Amino acid sequence: MSAEHSIGVLDRSKPPMPSPNPQVAFPKFQEHRLSNGLRVFIVENHEQPIASVALYVKGGSILEPIEGLASISADLLTKGTTSRTATEIAEQIDFVGGSLHASSSWDSIAVSVGVLSKFLPIGMELLADIALHPTFPDEELDRVKLQRVAGLKQAKADASFLADSIFTKLVFPDHPYGKQASGTEETVVHITKADVEHFHKRTFGPASGFIIAAGDIEPKDFLVTLEGTFGVWENHVAPVMHFPAQRLQSGMKVALVEKEGAVQSAIRVGHLGIARSSEDYVSLHILNMLLGGYFNSRINLNLREKHGFTYGARSYFDTRIEPGPFVISTEVSTSVTMRSVEEILSEVRRICLDEISEEELDMVKKYVVGSFPLSIETPQQVASRVATIVLY
Repeated sequence: MSAEHSIGVLDRSKPPMPSPNPQVAFPKFQEHRLSNGLRVFIVENHEQPIASVALYVKGGSILEPIEGLASISADLLTKGTTSRTATEIAEQIDFVGGSLHASSSWDSIAVSVGVLSKFLPIGMELLADIALHPTFPDEELDRVKLQRVAGLKQAKADASFLADSIFTKLVFPDHPYGKQASGTEETVVHITKADVEHFHKRTFGPASGFIIAAGDIEPKDFLVTLEGTFGVWENHVAPVMHFPAQRLQSGMKVALVEKEGAVQSAIRVGHLGIARSSEDYVSLHILNMLLGGYFNSRINLNLREKHGFTYGARSYFDTRIEPGPFVISTEVSTSVTMRSVEEILSEVRRICLDEISEEELDMVKKYVVGSFPLSIETPQQVASRVATIVLY
């Protein structure tokens, strides 16, 4: 007897029903404090002999007095300390097969190291050195500035870069979020070593920092190592994160940037959104998934599947310490620019005015719940989630 006859007649006109979503609990993590008050969060996972540690300090581009200063400061952290040159730092982390990175975002600067767990003391020594004792060498600063200016000049040929830049300024006319985090050609060339040193001194300290450690880590031994590296960090007054109240802009504004010879239009539609701490975050996350947050969203199915205007269209809330932007983003052929904007606005009106069916809402909720376990599979992913909790 065939397998099909043994289980009954299959209805191949309908897709099979999905299995129930597994019950997934967020992994446990520990919280500690060093003698100087620095907060430490540890996510133990001994499946593989690797460990990753990241130091976060609150206050990235939102606190910079000069556009581009935060990101350039982060770029320079690995380029020399009071006891190591940039070459020596690179050679020492390479020798143990590890990685060392520094980066900035709107709300924080992060310095991270990843190594085999047996080399964790070496990794922590390097991490502490670049975070606490950077020298920002003049030759490295000049090189970073030259590269940044060249990149900004090249970016002007990118319609998406121009659209993002102008959209940001329209949404945040009187707020630090309206700045260009990468800087401008005019601001970058005027950044000095003194600017970088002052910004580092202002933002870096145990009062505004915290450490997230994940992987094959023994908490007791790790905390002893931390006391020897970061415990000597002198406390400081955390910078004040207080800014003018933001308001939704009244009326619809349209900005057109003509780019001669362009075959595509970069479209950005949106407005002021919410802060990451908003009590509406989860509800709006689900609503946005339905509108433009995943492949089967209304906007993507309309512009891509129904009309063939684009390879993809999406929407998102860029949530930050302060209310960030809500953005609908796509690139389309110039010949269908106006029709694409009309379809986007039509979908926005529809989701605001019409009822959402239980079937459609249930599909989105199942997608979000079903995707969640994939976002906490590795210790590094869990650590990133913990960092979001602490930062916001």
